[in-house]
Amino acid sequence: MASRTARRRVGNLPAERTSFVDRRQECVDVRQALSSARMVTLTGVGGVGKTRLALRVAAQLGRSYRDGGWLVELAEVHDDDLVVHTVAQTLGIQDWSARGVEHVLADYVSDKEILVVLDNCEQVLDGCVKACAVLLDAAPELRILATSRQPLEVYGEHVVVVSTLPVPDGHHNGADAGNSVRLFAERASAAGFQPAAADSGAVAQLCRELDGIPLAIELAAARTRFLSVDELLARIGDRFQLLAGNRSALPRHQTLRATMDWSHELCSAEERLLWSRMSVFAGGVDLAAAEDVCSGSGLGAEAVLELMAALVDKSILTREPGPAGTTRYRLLATVREYGRSLLADDERAQLRRRHRDHYLALAEQGAREWFGPDQLAWRARISAEHDNLRAALEFCATQPGQVQEGLRLAGGLWFYWTACGLIAEGRQWLDRLLALDTSPTAPRATALWVCSWLASHQGDLERGRATAEGCSAVAEHLKDAGLAAFGLHLRGVDAMAEGHLEEASSLTTRAWSYHRTRPKITSPMVMSLVQSGLVACLRGETDRATAYAQECLQLTAKAGELWTRSWGLVVRGLASWMRGDADDAVVHLRTSIGIKSRFNDLFGLGMAAEVLAWSHVSRGEHARAARLFGVLDRLWQLVGVPLMGAQQLLEYRSRAEERARAALGDSAFGKAVAETANLSILEGLAAAVREKPQPSVAARKPRQGPLTRREFQVAEAIAQGLSNKEIAARLVISQRTAEAHVEHILTKLDFGSRTQVAAWIAGLPEAAT
Repeated sequence: MASRTARRRVGNLPAERTSFVDRRQECVDVRQALSSARMVTLTGVGGVGKTRLALRVAAQLGRSYRDGGWLVELAEVHDDDLVVHTVAQTLGIQDWSARGVEHVLADYVSDKEILVVLDNCEQVLDGCVKACAVLLDAAPELRILATSRQPLEVYGEHVVVVSTLPVPDGHHNGADAGNSVRLFAERASAAGFQPAAADSGAVAQLCRELDGIPLAIELAAARTRFLSVDELLARIGDRFQLLAGNRSALPRHQTLRATMDWSHELCSAEERLLWSRMSVFAGGVDLAAAEDVCSGSGLGAEAVLELMAALVDKSILTREPGPAGTTRYRLLATVREYGRSLLADDERAQLRRRHRDHYLALAEQGAREWFGPDQLAWRARISAEHDNLRAALEFCATQPGQVQEGLRLAGGLWFYWTACGLIAEGRQWLDRLLALDTSPTAPRATALWVCSWLASHQGDLERGRATAEGCSAVAEHLKDAGLAAFGLHLRGVDAMAEGHLEEASSLTTRAWSYHRTRPKITSPMVMSLVQSGLVACLRGETDRATAYAQECLQLTAKAGELWTRSWGLVVRGLASWMRGDADDAVVHLRTSIGIKSRFNDLFGLGMAAEVLAWSHVSRGEHARAARLFGVLDRLWQLVGVPLMGAQQLLEYRSRAEERARAALGDSAFGKAVAETANLSILEGLAAAVREKPQPSVAARKPRQGPLTRREFQVAEAIAQGLSNKEIAARLVISQRTAEAHVEHILTKLDFGSRTQVAAWIAGLPEAAT
């Protein structure tokens, strides 16, 4: 493994929020097991602390692995086929190819020194076995630490049984036996209760009654807000007396169930009702969703907030930060399972429909509002609901009569699948739902064009063309001109990828000629304009492509939209580079990368960075191009298919790389590529974007227009909505200097506010920029 030298933090292991009660020997045992076995599985009863132990060991070992420690949370994954997707997404992999996530994952981890923590494997054992096989076969320096209520039975697996905490029993009162008492005392103290010395015997007895199960002890400690230790003991004792004749062969399971029953009894009737209803959510939930889904039939929406606060006080719900300063709430997996068990079948089905309806409405609202100033907020909001969206889609795919709603949901999430980097998972849901109901409906037509969009970017041109043609057929059946335009657009995308440029040009321009007349413009509509620009570039029609790009920039500036704007900048940069104006291309492509870096659009970053590298080669800046090629080699490994698989673009890349290598020599070229080896994708690209451009090697005319090069860079940053602090980071200057630049530009342009800059930038004629 790599030495413990100072290095940036790699991985996603969460910081501990509560103290970790000493399991020193268990930590040693697990570390030793990982030193000799490539896969270690922690097993034990629910609530015994498998996850906390795994995370503690991972935190201890994380820096020993060059590529860090990564937690893959599987508690909300119930489809075996999604396990590999979840692992890939956690590692930051976006699979745009049709060759399968397993292959992309294997390629990505093949040279990694990495510790993967698979948490809560028991409900997706088959999927975990498949994922472990992919990881272990591909990466000799990779280790897996799994938690599960049963072994995975993977070849080479080493199983460590996590026991409950030792409890004082009159014979075993050593330091270890005090861990359960210590856990109770620390959690009770956090609840505002300080056990007195006189309570020690009762606390020890309580821990014995709870069999030393950490979750049960923590739940009991939370009750000290309302009850004394003696009252706790009396109540838990009564509960066990009631259950004494009904103990199962697994007493620890019965203990945990009894603790849940006891916690449930201490809740009011309304709190119990909310607890059971909130079990319908997967992962976290915000207040608005809880009020919408859980209210009604004896529970008013206005009461939900106070009831949630009460459940937080009782440690039934946990609070956690959400996007943009919001608060989210979560039921622990064991607590959720208990709440779900209290629901009757008809009530559970009704709640799942309400849950699906809530997230369908959220997805469709996001789709409507995506073409606007709140894209980054929507990205954060919808990403936080990933588990709930999966649960809603699973409901639609498995319950009779729900497929059409599922098609609405999967189709409405086009912006999530594309702009937020979930191409492969989106494609999987769409393919699954489309196969379940072939009725020629509007939801099906939408799902078909979205599926075509995803398939074509994966390089699956056959599926892309078939689904695009399917969309056109349904649109003709429905006589829906809007859906027909999407069919034209996506048929054009596939024609371009196949090299049929004249057909592609006709299809995409016809699509945009219809879309532009609509009263409400959306991002997918404007993407037909972007696609027209790309096709024009490949046909050598650079003036036409520039005109398409300028129209896109004007529309997006007016709407305050960023993501589609970044694609317009790619077209503008590509057209400029093909026209021989690499200086102009660099400005637009750097701006595009700055925008795309704020999304999870690795494919878009790849496209922009490729053309930027080619532009640097044209400017004679071969070392800088080589550094970009180094980042791109790793980026395309994550994405799956370079440059949409378009042969013409691939040839441009090949020629540019050959020129840079010839100019530098193999040794210098390899050294420049290696300079980005220890940087993340975004860090490598950000360094390239921030770096001050060097003058062109070839003689060039000075840039025309009212601003200097530096002033224009600041104006572009203002147009993107960046704060002064972000502008300072972008240009590697102090915040005070950035503020001075902004004030100077506003004065020079005679603008009263920053909002006017975006419209001015977008409306500039080519010569002025």
